[in-house]
Amino acid sequence: MRVIRGFITVIGLIGILVIVALLMGYYLFSLSPQVKTKMIPVAVTAEAAQNFDQKLEAVETQIDEAVAARENREVTLAISEKEVNSKLIELLAEGELPLNEVLVNFHEGYFLAYAVMDVPGVAAKTGAQGRIHIVDGEVKIVIDDFDLGKLPLPEAANNGVEELLNVMVRLRLADLPLEITDIELSNHELMAAGLVKAGD
Repeated sequence: MRVIRGFITVIGLIGILVIVALLMGYYLFSLSPQVKTKMIPVAVTAEAAQNFDQKLEAVETQIDEAVAARENREVTLAISEKEVNSKLIELLAEGELPLNEVLVNFHEGYFLAYAVMDVPGVAAKTGAQGRIHIVDGEVKIVIDDFDLGKLPLPEAANNGVEELLNVMVRLRLADLPLEITDIELSNHELMAAGLVKAGD
């Protein structure tokens, strides 16, 4: 009988520890990540969101014209932090993003991103710090830090998020006859340059 009671007691203690761990995880999961403390709020406007759309449309027009003329042509794009955030908030309001909140900052050579994911039962607050490079003619996003609330995450989490983002970027750029030649982050702005490869 003592062995059975002892076994039941141990199982009970393990159950309590699991519940405590789950509650702690839930609590840490819902806290704001460290990245959020480094971020600066950005005032968004409908005009800035419209500017974002117009700039992308202008680049697409330049690409189409270069392809039609069958000539290689350089195109450039400069998007401000305000324009990016304004467009994200517009998409959020339209229900196009599975998020409750989002904010992006561009700093000298790196970016910060914060998002509250739409997860039932809890506000999953995520934050990331990273850089963007051009490697062998391809856009490469490097994640230096990824946080999910204040949960302690292994280094593999950074690599997983990095790989996911890079796959998404490759898929997005795959159909464009464009080689990205330069990307710079500075002064609250993202600047990109590319070469339309349309000639023989």
